[in-house]
Amino acid sequence: MLHHYTTVNTLALILRHQTLRFTRLDQFDDITEGRSLGPYPLGARMFASCWSAADEESIPQWAMYGDSMRGVRLSLRSDPFTWRPIDIRWHENFQFLDLEAPYSIEEMLAANITLLPTPQMRQTFGQPVNYVPDVSAAIGRFATVSSENEITLHGEGTEIAFLKNDSWAFQQEHRFVMVAAPGPTEPYTGDASAYIEARKIWHRKGVDPIRGIPSPLHVDLKLDNKALTNAEILVGPLAPPGTMEIVESLIARFAVGAVVRESNLRGMIRPK
Repeated sequence: MLHHYTTVNTLALILRHQTLRFTRLDQFDDITEGRSLGPYPLGARMFASCWSAADEESIPQWAMYGDSMRGVRLSLRSDPFTWRPIDIRWHENFQFLDLEAPYSIEEMLAANITLLPTPQMRQTFGQPVNYVPDVSAAIGRFATVSSENEITLHGEGTEIAFLKNDSWAFQQEHRFVMVAAPGPTEPYTGDASAYIEARKIWHRKGVDPIRGIPSPLHVDLKLDNKALTNAEILVGPLAPPGTMEIVESLIARFAVGAVVRESNLRGMIRPK
């Protein structure tokens, strides 16, 4: 399973909406992740949801992400999404042919954003992070910009999102990553002709779909129907009285079948 350290409030939102939140890379705590390559803002055009592959509880991650050890650790299976066929042939300049993605067309074409499914997305969407001593040098293996400012990507285009400095290796991170471009204000709501017309109007405003940055900072993707009912939740080692009861109440309402228990570190760490 994969593990996500977070707050009780965030857990409540995940359970209530049955979604996971993806955050734009330039909003992450590691400032090297939101980088541009030449004039191309690659980091700001990728969204990620970050997890740990380490089954053993991590005191640093409890402290950094688990509400100072007062939150929860949510554990889900390694692929908790529903994969859908994407086959869009609405206009000669707007086609996505015979692809598969972990989101619906409505999620793909939401307001102000266009999620971009890639040919090998099922294989590359979720991967372990690769820790390297020099992130800039490692990026050069996957993306280069010529003297004429032309970019060449080697692979699916998401590879640089799985690179982090060795200093972060304690996280044993596994993340899900997707690429996005800007989109019109009007989302797709089932009418292909209306959406294409909205895109035409949007393009006439002079937007740059190749270098533009999508304005949303977050994207929420629906989880598979059984992902949360098969979840495991640990209540933090320093969680205050009543936290277990709150989490159990949430599970009874939104994810019947999920397992809840106290952290194995409960009673081993002195509160400060």
